[in-house]
Amino acid sequence: MTVVALAGMLGAFQTATAQQSTFNEAKQKYQFAEYQQATTLFRQVADDQQANIGVRRDALRFLARAHIARGQRQQARSVIVELVDTNPPSDYLNPDVEPPAVMDMYYKVQKEKQGSYKVEQEEQGLQTIAVMDFTNNSITRREDYEGLSKGLPSIVINRLTGGTDLQVIERERIDWLLKELKLQREKGKVDQSTAVRTGELLGANAVVFGSFITTEEEMSITARVVKVETGEVMFGDQVRGKPDKFFELIGELSQKVTKSINVEMEETTLGSDETKSLDAMMAYSDGLSLLEAGRYRKAQQKFKRAVEYDENFAKAKKKMKSLEPMVASLDSEAGDDSSSMDR
Repeated sequence: MTVVALAGMLGAFQTATAQQSTFNEAKQKYQFAEYQQATTLFRQVADDQQANIGVRRDALRFLARAHIARGQRQQARSVIVELVDTNPPSDYLNPDVEPPAVMDMYYKVQKEKQGSYKVEQEEQGLQTIAVMDFTNNSITRREDYEGLSKGLPSIVINRLTGGTDLQVIERERIDWLLKELKLQREKGKVDQSTAVRTGELLGANAVVFGSFITTEEEMSITARVVKVETGEVMFGDQVRGKPDKFFELIGELSQKVTKSINVEMEETTLGSDETKSLDAMMAYSDGLSLLEAGRYRKAQQKFKRAVEYDENFAKAKKKMKSLEPMVASLDSEAGDDSSSMDR
C-alpha cells in the first residue's frame, strides 16, 4: 500500500472519529435539554458530506426533534425533507421513539414525494396488513376501557410483527391517514368500508378491524379480516375469557388472523416491548388516546405510570421519552402552535 493511500485512510479515519465525537456531544446536549447547542452540533454533522451516511441520518432525526422542542416547526419540516431525500424508501422512522409532530411531518413529506399514501414494501413479495383501532362496545365502565381501542391493536401489531413475515403498517400511520382524509365517519368506530378504503390507500393486502366488550367477569374480542382487493371478509371470529387472561386472548386471536391469510405465526416469547401487567397495558393504552388527542403532558404521565407498573415495559419507556420535545415545545412556542397541546 502506498504512502498516499495510507494517508487517505488515516484522514478518513480521523474525519469519522471527529464527526462521531461531535455527534456524541450533540446527543449529550440534547439529553440535557440544551436544544439550541444540540441544534448547532447536529446541523454540523448533517452538513458534512464526508461523514458516514448513517451518522448523518441519525443527526437529521435528532435535529428534527430539537427543532420541535424549540417550537421551530418550519425548520423541523425542512430537516424531514432532507431526511426523506437521503433515506432509502424502506428506511422508516419509528413512531415509538419519534415525537408525534416529527411523524406527522414525515408522513406528509413521504406522501408529497411519492404522490401516494402507499407504504413502500421492505421486501418484494411480502404481504402487507393494516390493523385498525378496535371499537369499544362495553356498556359498564365504558370509559375505563376506552384506551384499549388503541392498546389492543398495538399488541396485535407487536405479535404479527414479531411472529410472522408480514409487513405490518404502524397504527400511527393509519391514524394519521384517517385524520388527514377525514375517512372515519364516526369517532371511535371503524366500519368495513372505512377499513377497505384505508387499506387500499396504504397499499395493504388485508385489513384487520373489530370490537371488544369488557365486563368485570368477561372480555370478548371480535375481529374481522377483509381482503382489500375484493372487499371479501376472509375471517370473522371471537375470543372470550377472563379480563386477566387478556394477553392469552390476544395471542389466540392473532393466531387465527394469520391463519385466515395463509401465514404461519411462530410461537414467540414476550418481548421487552410488551408487558404482562394488565394495569401497565391499561395505562399505556390511555396514554395512546391522550397522545393522539394532543394532550402530551398527560400522555407522558400515563406512559410513566405504565412503567411504574412494569419497569421492564420498554415500549412505554420509548413513548414517554419520545414526548420530551413536545412537552418542551409548550414552553418555547408561547401559544403559536400549541393550541392543540395539553398544558
